[in-house]
Amino acid sequence: MPLRVAFLGPAATFGAHAMHVSADGVEPFFLDPRGSQALDEIAPHVVIALAPEERPDTGAATLAVLGPYDPAPEGFDRVLRTPGPEPLGAWRSRPLPVDDRLYRDVGASRRPPRALCLARSTDHREWVLTLAKHSYDVVHYTHGLVGDALAGVLAATDIGIALAADQRHGFPNQALVHMAAGQLLLSERLIPDCGLEPGIDLLEIDSRDGLVTLLMQLQLRPEAYERVRIRGRMKAEQHRASRVWPRIARDLLGDLRIFGR
Repeated sequence: MPLRVAFLGPAATFGAHAMHVSADGVEPFFLDPRGSQALDEIAPHVVIALAPEERPDTGAATLAVLGPYDPAPEGFDRVLRTPGPEPLGAWRSRPLPVDDRLYRDVGASRRPPRALCLARSTDHREWVLTLAKHSYDVVHYTHGLVGDALAGVLAATDIGIALAADQRHGFPNQALVHMAAGQLLLSERLIPDCGLEPGIDLLEIDSRDGLVTLLMQLQLRPEAYERVRIRGRMKAEQHRASRVWPRIARDLLGDLRIFGR
């Protein structure tokens, strides 16, 4: 019998990080809180809450997925945190996986290449992006892209820009989405780097002027960093939802059997 895993969270924010296709003995379900499907209809073995406010009413094993500094709601069996410079305690810490449906092979860059930022608007992000938006074809989606619409936007762009929400830096959830889609990733310093190497898997930017300079170079020579795009896409394979979530779900159940709730 397959292991039923329910992912709870708003699709516009976390749909790109959940598992949507059955794999490795896991049958996934994605439930947006605004939808009508009830958790008890699914009868999951594991519930993974991607934007938890309170523990769902279920007898299943529960995992709360939080940012590095978010307070943990009461009642969850375990907590997984996304990486940050000094995250709070958690059972596990890792970047959010990427929906298998968003993976694409690396193709030839357009001339000129198009750049994309997928992140809600913050003062820091707007400060970094403003000069680049005025000078180059930079598309910034702050919310609302899901499913085929998200896949279409990723397919229509060549460069991904990942920025932290504020000056503390960290590891933006969008970084791996861009790499999985075969885009060249431009990112502020990742803290921690989670195995991604600047100059090999991605290009690091240290300022708003640095971003403009890189975009200018790519306008003149879109092919200049094709090896980085390819290496980044290869590294993103480690973060496929179908590879990561089944392992986490089984580890969670095994941990609960040994140590209890």
